[in-house]
Amino acid sequence: MKGLTLGIKLYATDLTACIRCANPVHLQHSWPTTDGGRICLGCVTEQVEAYRLAAVADRQLPF
Repeated sequence: MKGLTLGIKLYATDLTACIRCANPVHLQHSWPTTDGGRICLGCVTEQVEAYRLAAVADRQLPF
């Protein structure tokens, strides 16, 4: 039932789940992804750090 909407306005304090770690997170502390999910700050930080370390070590970048 992807794409189902109830017409209820979302607020920054509403909870959602991170698509990467599945932990609950407030909307104000998460970011939308291109596939329609949300990702938490912790997962974004992990990916940025992995990207930075791979770039410094001149390795293939993880995606």
